[in-house]
Amino acid sequence: MKHPTLLKSIKKEVMKIHGITEETDTIKTGVILLSSVNVGPNIKKIAKFTGYKRSEIAKRSKNLRENSVWVKDKVSCDWFEKDGSLAFILDCMVADGTLQRA
Repeated sequence: MKHPTLLKSIKKEVMKIHGITEETDTIKTGVILLSSVNVGPNIKKIAKFTGYKRSEIAKRSKNLRENSVWVKDKVSCDWFEKDGSLAFILDCMVADGTLQRA
C-alpha cells in the first residue's frame, strides 16, 4: 500500500506549510494527518502507508478522535478551504496534544 510518490508529495506539502525543511515530529504529525485523508483515519493503514511506527500514530490518533478531527472513518477538516494552512497547523497541534478543538 506504500505509494512513494504520493507520500513524497505529502511530506513536501507538509514541510512547505510548516516552513520546515527536514523531517521532525511536527512534520510526522502533518504527514499522519494528511495521509489520513487518503487512506482513512486508521492507525494500521497509516502505518503501512507512511512507514511510521503504530505507536507514533496511536498517540496522535487518540487526540484526534477526542477532539473530533477523526470521527469513525471520516476526517473532519477544512484544510482545503481558503486559509486552510492555518486550520491544518491547528489540527497538527491538536494531534500533538498542545491544543484542543472547542
